[in-house]
Amino acid sequence: MSIRIFKDDQMQALFDKQGFLTVQFINEAEVKQLNDLFDQLHPSLPLQGFVSGSYSADFEYKKRASNAIVEVLNKHYERLFTNYQAFGAAFLFKMPSNDSELGIHQDWTIVDENKFVALNCWIPLTDINEANGALHVVPGSHFPSYNTLRAPTVPFFFSGNEDVVIAESVPMYVKAGEAVILNQSVIHYSPPNRSDKIRKAITAGVKSQGAPMHFHYKAPADTHKLEVFEMPEDFLISFDDFYKDIFERPKMGRSVGYLNYSSPVLPRVEVMNLISNLKVSTGFEKKKYGEATQRHKGFFKRLVEALQS
Repeated sequence: MSIRIFKDDQMQALFDKQGFLTVQFINEAEVKQLNDLFDQLHPSLPLQGFVSGSYSADFEYKKRASNAIVEVLNKHYERLFTNYQAFGAAFLFKMPSNDSELGIHQDWTIVDENKFVALNCWIPLTDINEANGALHVVPGSHFPSYNTLRAPTVPFFFSGNEDVVIAESVPMYVKAGEAVILNQSVIHYSPPNRSDKIRKAITAGVKSQGAPMHFHYKAPADTHKLEVFEMPEDFLISFDDFYKDIFERPKMGRSVGYLNYSSPVLPRVEVMNLISNLKVSTGFEKKKYGEATQRHKGFFKRLVEALQS
């Protein structure tokens, strides 16, 4: 069932089919404005790695960045979307380093996807190319084409087979100010920034108007059920210690009960066939690749290692 979020019929149809689309979003002056804001808010930078502003422990920084970014984007939301609600934004940046990969993953299930839709607007502030860590997406991997619930304590259906999913991903070589608008359930990934310059981007969230924000938590002893929490609108930037808090029972929000759920972690061959078929169903060609491709660490495993380092 299509849940309307775009004003334009063709955009809506393409989004429903692929799970993502690209569009000219902000203009050159606004790209400069957001680049300047980034520089103001980040007087010092790490030497390496991938950083999301939403991971910061500084709530005032996160709120200031979110509010300022959304203020720039509001008129473009109004131009593109209908019956929508913005729910925050953050800077994403990759330092030039081999450890700036963002592991392949799906974003959390934050709304009831049977009734509502949530999406991300990924907007680079520099032109994207093969060297600087392009966003890659897997066409057709979105709800309801493949229906899963997603949370930090729930494995992805492709866990352990990240390499075969990456092999089918499609790079988004977009220009500064263009946006890749993707359903939160779409599988996505970005390789390291191997250029000689920082790669800055924006992630900004939009959902169906009035959709309650949710978070799912699986306790270690619960193999077949998830606890569902109704969360505040800004919960994605409200974790005190992101790397630790996302794996624990939430301290914020309100528990609204449990639902029966078993994580469908699929065998390797099934993952390969499923991802290829989903991709082909959207009009993209599947790639030819060998079994002996590089194994990639899971997204949340990388977060755990970051916590322990």
